[in-house]
Amino acid sequence: MATLLFNLILSGSGSVGAEVWLNLGLIPTGHDYRIGSDSFTAISKTTGFEIRTNLVGQSLGTTGATKVLATASCKTGTSITQDLYKKGALLTKTIVGTGVEKWWLCIYSSSATSGSYLYKVYYALE
Repeated sequence: MATLLFNLILSGSGSVGAEVWLNLGLIPTGHDYRIGSDSFTAISKTTGFEIRTNLVGQSLGTTGATKVLATASCKTGTSITQDLYKKGALLTKTIVGTGVEKWWLCIYSSSATSGSYLYKVYYALE
């Protein structure tokens, strides 16, 4: 079996109140993304992170139109890195795109005050 190369990287930073949805992009028709690893940092408040994929035929960034692929939670001033591929979890794979589906990063906190975060996701197109 060939080794999968996670040669694509999404990274960024921002601020979150109670919740923000980041559109990570359209899933290409006939393809899916496999997530190799992720890294999250909660700079100024405890923050939760969810990588999500749309359900077939859906394109909105909402809990009802998506399913969770990976989750993480960081306390203020901490980071977490997860090796999702070595865990062998099939859920680290988005659905096969039909032309409308996207994948998302949902960032949330129990506090509505603004807080900063960083994220990085390594993935491959299949």
